[in-house]
Amino acid sequence: MQRDRGFTIIELMISLAVIAVLVTLAAPSFYDFILVQRLKGVHAQFVADMQFARSEALSRFERRGDNQSVDVQVIVSPAADGATMSCYSIYIDTSTNPRHKCDCTQPPESRCPAATTQEIRTVQIPTSLGVRQSLPTNQARGFAFVSATGAIRIWPVDVSSDTSGFHVETGIDDTRKLRTTIGLSGRPTACAPGGAITGSTPC
Repeated sequence: MQRDRGFTIIELMISLAVIAVLVTLAAPSFYDFILVQRLKGVHAQFVADMQFARSEALSRFERRGDNQSVDVQVIVSPAADGATMSCYSIYIDTSTNPRHKCDCTQPPESRCPAATTQEIRTVQIPTSLGVRQSLPTNQARGFAFVSATGAIRIWPVDVSSDTSGFHVETGIDDTRKLRTTIGLSGRPTACAPGGAITGSTPC
C-alpha cells in the first residue's frame, strides 16, 4: 500500500526561498501603491474641505442677513525641512485683520487663540505618512472665501503676480504630486503636474 508523501525539508526550504524572493521583488511596488493611494486620499480630503469652506462662507452670509461679511479664512502650513507635519486650518475671525490668526501645527484648543477667532476645521498630515503639502514660492500662505460671493480673496501682503488663484501641491516626492487650484471664483480644480499620477488630469 502506497503512503501519501509530504514535503521534504529541502522542498520546503526551496519553496520558502522562492516566496522570499517574490516578496522582496513585490514589496517596493506594493509600498509605492500604498503611498499613491494615501496621496490621493489626502488630496481628496483637501479638495472636499475647500468645497466645504466655500459653502460655509456662503451660508454664514445668508444666516446674518445684514450684508455684513464674515469671511471663512484658510491658512496652509507646508512641511518645511525638518517639520513633523504639514497642515491647514479653516476658521473665521470677526476682527478687521483676520490674517494668520490660527496655527494649525498647535494642539487642539490652542490653534486659534485670539478671542475674535473660531476654528472650524484643522487637518494635520504627519510627514511620517510620506505625504507632504507645499506652496509655490512667493505665494501667500492663506486666503479667504468671501461670504457674499464664495469667491476668494488672497491676502495681499505676500501675494505673487499669479492671478489664477491659490495653489497647493500634495506630493510624495518631486515628481508624484497632485495640485489643487482654488480659482478666483472659489471653486477648486485638481491636476497632476507632468501627468505622473495615473487616473488624474495632467497639468
